[in-house]
Amino acid sequence: MDAQTIYSDQASDRAAPRLRQVSIDPAATRYVQERLGRAIRHRRRMLDLTLQDLAASCGVTFQQVHKYESGLCSLSASQLWAIARALQVPVTYFYEALAPSEVWGAAKA
Repeated sequence: MDAQTIYSDQASDRAAPRLRQVSIDPAATRYVQERLGRAIRHRRRMLDLTLQDLAASCGVTFQQVHKYESGLCSLSASQLWAIARALQVPVTYFYEALAPSEVWGAAKA
């Protein structure tokens, strides 16, 4: 029996998890971007860093950091990781104050 067969047998033994469908509309996306941006700005200011300091640490321009903080641009996962490292926090720090109901509630408003 090869590894593929074993994996297939194990997968069929357990029920597939039920995932609920979640659509992310532009309003929810915008809301999350703004909240992430505010969290980045807040942490940067707590550390008394300038836009230029954070930009240099992350390898982007200070204008780009300003766009992130203003919620004008989406962040890639790797860019958020770099910002989190520069600001000495885990990536989850930026999401802690963001409750899922807030996101979906904002999307409906």
